[in-house]
Amino acid sequence: MEHISEDAQVLIRAAREVHVERHGAQTFLPGTHLYFLEAAERTGIRPDRQRYYDALEDLEYEGAIRWDESARFARGDKHYLITQRGLHDLGSAGTVAIQEGQQRLFEG
Repeated sequence: MEHISEDAQVLIRAAREVHVERHGAQTFLPGTHLYFLEAAERTGIRPDRQRYYDALEDLEYEGAIRWDESARFARGDKHYLITQRGLHDLGSAGTVAIQEGQQRLFEG
């Protein structure tokens, strides 16, 4: 993810964390719906600002996420899915973060 802005990296990692907390790490696969509004709230990136939209645009341009065409008539914020490239770009750092999160669940 070397060509993706810092905001975009923070946002996609937070979206992954939200998914893992709700559904578990084993379900984070290509085509998984991402909860960017909640991720933005966690990271302090306001979803009503250009910074948020720039981060999403950056992720979409780099192929890390794609718009969910099945939700084209849904109201509200756009629905995005993680792509294989997005998973690859998260790489081993993502796996470590997920494992650390699971470890905290068992410790607390």
